[in-house]
Amino acid sequence: MMQCNKIINIETFSSINNNKAFFLDTNVLYWYVYPRCGIQSDSRLKIQATPYYDFVDKLVADGNPLFTSIYNITEMLHVIEKREYDLFKLGHPEAEWSIKDIRRMPKEREALKRNLCTAMSNVNNICNVMDFNFTYSILNQFVLDLEKHHCDTFDYAILKNCIKEQQLNVISDDSDFTTMHKINLFTANATALNSFKN
Repeated sequence: MMQCNKIINIETFSSINNNKAFFLDTNVLYWYVYPRCGIQSDSRLKIQATPYYDFVDKLVADGNPLFTSIYNITEMLHVIEKREYDLFKLGHPEAEWSIKDIRRMPKEREALKRNLCTAMSNVNNICNVMDFNFTYSILNQFVLDLEKHHCDTFDYAILKNCIKEQQLNVISDDSDFTTMHKINLFTANATALNSFKN
């Protein structure tokens, strides 16, 4: 099994180098750039997400370069649409509409677009976006390396690109990232922190 280079607890780490670049995984990106993610209304999510929000907020304030990828943004947009659908259902408990039904409602489509635009604007304001090709070769390597890591296909491809581009300081709540060599995982995930062997 592969193992990341280092794991750093974001609740105790303080970066004093504002030139140090960090890569934001999807969950961290979502919590930071999408105001309706639920941090304020869901106590469990608040406990999970707040350390990441605070950590990224300090990096932004300090001027650290932040990166994410086109694939993290793709995942984030999907999660936002699902969250907006869940919020719609909360406001309309009697309705039995699917997400595809909601997509056909011009008013809801316009509201979703506003929320997506807000999130995209926030991404553009804080991150450099890494655009790269998702190739058959990387999918094949994912399969060949399967017993060496716990990542899903997207995470594997994203992290391999981070390694290639030397964006090795990755902020994520995903404990599977502990199984990707060469990266420095910045996290508050207890499972990840407890499973790491120095």
